[in-house]
Formats: sequence, structure tokens, C-alpha cells
Amino acid sequence: MPIAAIDASRPAAARRTSLAVERDGFAALHGLFPLSLLRRLRAEVMRGHESGELRRRGLVRDVAGRYAAVLPFAGPFLDPRFYANARLLEIMGALLGPSFCIGSLETVVALPGAYRQHQHIDGPIRFDRQLGRRKEAFAGDLSRLPPYAVTLCVPLCEVTEDNGPTAIWRGSHRAALRARPPGEAEVARKYPMETMTGALGQCFLFDYRVFHCGLPNDTAEPRPVLMFVFTRPWFRDPNLMEVGPSLVIGAGALARVPGRHRALFRLAPASRRPLWDNKR
Repeated sequence: MPIAAIDASRPAAARRTSLAVERDGFAALHGLFPLSLLRRLRAEVMRGHESGELRRRGLVRDVAGRYAAVLPFAGPFLDPRFYANARLLEIMGALLGPSFCIGSLETVVALPGAYRQHQHIDGPIRFDRQLGRRKEAFAGDLSRLPPYAVTLCVPLCEVTEDNGPTAIWRGSHRAALRARPPGEAEVARKYPMETMTGALGQCFLFDYRVFHCGLPNDTAEPRPVLMFVFTRPWFRDPNLMEVGPSLVIGAGALARVPGRHRALFRLAPASRRPLWDNKR
């Protein structure tokens, strides 16, 4: 049964989304982006996929017959209707506070025959301490912490039960903050699984701490989605520590970003000014 999606065009969308993410760890949305823009984004991703450019230049990892590749903010991705959509910014402000920024932009392409991914969370923070060889978990209750990173998943095609939808375990983001997080069997037993399906134009976002996985693509077509991550400014994604930069925008492209939106790209190397001349 399809998830009921929040109408992103409605004035109460940010509040409804924030409440859903707090309760469930995710929310589905429709009407956030124009379909004409989504088709342009799809054409750009499929061009890079079919030419092999994504694998050569942007590949981060292969997982269970699907691959993730970092994308640059260029071409249609530099359209403010994508990265600075007014409703999107309002929603992320409600979730992450007023100083949120872009953490990364990737595409995940589930190839034909992709199989079920392992159940996982993208980046919990439990404030552990390392004392010599002994790791000591923070003893307090972290279950009420607000999100520090949120992924907006934007499918670039219709997502069905057959072509590799994402499964999310509703409410499991709270369990991820335990000193000893639950295993897959406990998560499956205690939290209901929801499948993110829908027509082109429906997207969903989720707290970095919610348990989720990609399901099999049993069709003959690749299933491309965008994984657009927004974070509080202090957070750095441990999944992208081995690549650089994880937020790609050139100096020329950044110069075309309106001044009121430039802080969104504060984590990009092009946004930083040198304090010392290292050549001396």
C-alpha cells in the first residue's frame, strides 16, 4: 500500500513533515519539484550512467548490484528550483535549524538484477569515548536528539515494488541512538517496514539514523534516484571521508549562485578562502 504523501505546496508542509520525521524517522512528499525539472535531472544522470562517466569520475561505492556516485552542482543541478526550492528550504529549516547546509549530492543507480541491500543506518552519533583500548558509550538518553543530517531521496522515475524501492523501518531512528543499537532481527520485529513507492514527482526524506535498505530491482531497466543530503554545519558524513570533495561545485558555478543561497554551499572547497599563503 503506497505511503500517504504530504503535499509540499501547502503552507503547513514544513510542520507536518517535521512532526512525521520526529515520530517515524521519515516523510513522503509530493509536488516538491516541477516534473519538467525532474525530467532534465533524469536525462543528465542517465547520460552519465550510459556513457560510464559516473563510474569513472564519481563512483563512491558498489552495494548489492547498485552504485552510488557523487554528482557536481552543474547543468540542471544548478537550477535554484532544485537546491533552493522555497518549500524545501522551509522544511529543512524546520528539521535542522536555520544554519543548515548541503552535505552532499549523489545518485544511486539500482541496476537490473540488483538484490536486497543489508539493513543499515547512514550515520549515527552516540558520543562514545575512547579510553585506551576501551570504548565507553555515553550513558545518557539520546533518543530525543533532533536530526543532525537528513537525506532527501528524489526518484528520477516511477518507483514500483519491482524496480528497487527503499524500505524504511518506521520509528527505528530512536533505537539507533542506544549504546548498543539493535540488530536486524530486532528492528524487523519491533518496527513496521514501509516501502517507498510512487509516481515520478513523489520523493521522501529520512533522518540519517533510521534503519533502511534498498530492495531488489527485478526489472530490465536501471532505477536512478538522487540522494540529496542536508546537515547541520558541524556534521561531516563518515561515509564520504575517503572521497574529496563530497560536495562538488566549481568556483564559476558558485559565483552564479544567488548571494542569499551561497551559505548552502559552505562545505564546498570553492566556498573557502585561504588565510595563509602556503607558497611562502
